[in-house]
Amino acid sequence: MTEDSINQWVLTHQKRIDVILQDFFNNQKNTLLKNACEYTLLNGGKRVRSLLIYAIGEDEKILNPFHLDQLALSVELIHAYSLTHDDLPSMDDDSLRRGKPSCHIEFNEGQAILAGDALQSLAFQVLSDNNLNIHNDIKIKIINILSQSIGLNGMALGQSMDINSDKMNSSIEVLERLQELKTGALIKASCVIPFLLSKNYEEIYLADMANIGHLIGKIYQITDDILDIESNTETLGKTADKDRKNNKMTYISLVGKKEALKIKANIFENLNKSIEQFPRKLIALQNLAHYIYKRAY
Repeated sequence: MTEDSINQWVLTHQKRIDVILQDFFNNQKNTLLKNACEYTLLNGGKRVRSLLIYAIGEDEKILNPFHLDQLALSVELIHAYSLTHDDLPSMDDDSLRRGKPSCHIEFNEGQAILAGDALQSLAFQVLSDNNLNIHNDIKIKIINILSQSIGLNGMALGQSMDINSDKMNSSIEVLERLQELKTGALIKASCVIPFLLSKNYEEIYLADMANIGHLIGKIYQITDDILDIESNTETLGKTADKDRKNNKMTYISLVGKKEALKIKANIFENLNKSIEQFPRKLIALQNLAHYIYKRAY
């Protein structure tokens, strides 16, 4: 698949999830809180977590597109909640998100907190709805995996560590753990949950798929660290060079850009090996991994 073809695949599926997200909120009662939720959720974005779901759905030949759409919708709701809270003054304190004022700037801090709360609960409302007609055992497992990925020992813990990072010993090991939780856990879950819907699903390969998701999460975050110093605010849609100014622990601050690029290349090599060693061909996922590795924003 050529780079142009990969980009077209990405664009097609980004548009697909954007329509689903818009349709979902078109069916909600119009309130100030709904407007705050929409503002964060429908304000563009790379939709990487949804793209992972669609890529694995394609590779695993999951025939019911509605199932994939609902999984994609749920992870985008969760991701939007995390960004809404991440931007708050008490967290990362960022006034810009996807090229527009952050939710707490556009509305106010209280509304942004409530919007994040509502977005998270909507994700589990979608997954537990009777319209998602998958076996209850699988449904419960999906909900459990997502809950773990964002909770006390997942994304929330990563955010907690990030807030407290100036008081922690700086090391690659600590940074990897922080990033694995704050960013990587939901990315890994986005690879695992569609795999559960595959007719070819075998428990023995679940750890292999989780490892693939783990490596994609590492590549995604180290790329963020590099882009923070390489790119600009207009391209990123958020404040550039913010990590350095705030003395955040990143790959750049710990090992420098040159070494960070080497680490990224090594992770990508391991990722390709893991994808190639999977018992079935993961062509769409491999193409998407290439796209994530090369991304410029």
